Amino acid sequence: MKRRWPGALTTALVAVGLLGSTVPATTPALAQAPLAGLSAKDRQIGQQGYKEILAQFGGRVDGSIATYVHDVALKVALAAIPGSRPSDWTITVLNSPVPNALATPGGYLYITRGLLAMINSEAELASVMGHEAGHVAARHSDKRNSRAAIGGLATIAAAILGGSQIGQIANLGANAWVSGYSRGQENEADSLGMRYILQSGYDPHAAAAMLAALDRVATVEGKAERAGTPSIFSSHPVTAERVQRVTAAANRTGRSGLWNRDRYLAAIDGLTYGDSPDQGIISGTSFRHAGLGIGFQAPAGFTLQNSPQAVIGRAADGSNFVMMGGQLQPGQTLEQLVADLWRQLGNGRSPSYQYGEQRINGLASAQSTARLSGQRSVVDVGITAYRLDDGRVYLFRTVAPAGRGALFGPLLNSFRTLSPRETAEASRGRHIDVVRVRPGDTIASLSARMSAPYNRPESLMALNGLGRGALQPGQEVKLIVD
Repeated sequence: MKRRWPGALTTALVAVGLLGSTVPATTPALAQAPLAGLSAKDRQIGQQGYKEILAQFGGRVDGSIATYVHDVALKVALAAIPGSRPSDWTITVLNSPVPNALATPGGYLYITRGLLAMINSEAELASVMGHEAGHVAARHSDKRNSRAAIGGLATIAAAILGGSQIGQIANLGANAWVSGYSRGQENEADSLGMRYILQSGYDPHAAAAMLAALDRVATVEGKAERAGTPSIFSSHPVTAERVQRVTAAANRTGRSGLWNRDRYLAAIDGLTYGDSPDQGIISGTSFRHAGLGIGFQAPAGFTLQNSPQAVIGRAADGSNFVMMGGQLQPGQTLEQLVADLWRQLGNGRSPSYQYGEQRINGLASAQSTARLSGQRSVVDVGITAYRLDDGRVYLFRTVAPAGRGALFGPLLNSFRTLSPRETAEASRGRHIDVVRVRPGDTIASLSARMSAPYNRPESLMALNGLGRGALQPGQEVKLIVD
């Protein structure tokens, strides 16, 4: 969640809907296009998507890591479309902890710092970017069966604003990222990407190594991959068949090449890991934002997801919440704000709801609840607003199966301004520290140097692609540290 907020909370909610604009599923073929995937029309679509993707994924990472990624990606991009120029490609590192990579028409390639933290060599980076360049070269965006939603938070806006879609409200966030390609398109991009990295001098076996790294994400985090979790798995599913296929293809080439592991590790040394402090820190079920000076504690069993626009929480039974922020309009009261939001929820007609006000942790707050029926379910919906002394307002929209709305009581009672100690803790964040293995170091001793909850041998091994007992003095490994 970013520090800056729109002028009014209602505006903030509508702005989320605007982020839901999409890249068309079918781009009209242009006669005599100069280069496949890089036509003027393609660039226009890519430019539109660029702004929306930056807003969705926390903005852009600049500096030496961005330069390094650009240089590596450009090698495979130029191989993907012969005759293209460096200026034809826009290569961006996204400031998101979620492991992902994507491409849009017009030569726009993206990779998140979350994915950079997982892979372990320059060849694997080249493989990821070669795969994405393959989607551009093959014009896969023209052939998708479904629309590719760049602004995934449109589902949030629908849940808050779209009365006709209230029956689907429990599925909030399930499709919060760029939609996937068909299996055939993924296979083609794998084959093309391998061709490009071979032409660029990298080892073709890096493709399988990259897929293996993706398969270890949940182990690093100490949890199983969850349905609806936004990640590269949503748009590039990793399957045993896919790993076997790219491994066999690499073997058939009879070729080897560069891995450049040490160079890659040097480039990502110091890279922010997980949530960036300037967007707020999630730790288990707690959220704290040092810059905004706020925090809350979600109930046990909820999974939290942070984005520049909102913090989202989900539970296995479909219960979910969204927290956003803004400011009251001049003269507007909390009661008027809440009433306006209910009218938006009902498409201009406010449903019947219960309303009350109280002070929570020293903050003025307004609580409202209603039971709403949709096409497939009955849900308890709540809108709670808090006003801070400086005029800022924070909103929680909660949804639970009928009769279970009370489970959000602890969450709503936990919202507060941070103490100086909490503010200091939330300011630190985590980063990747590349260290050289010394004689006597073990998996256990190195993992103990990592920040909780990553201070487990399994996390260290998954982060670095190691087996037990695989350490050698002089070897470099990644640690996650405060």
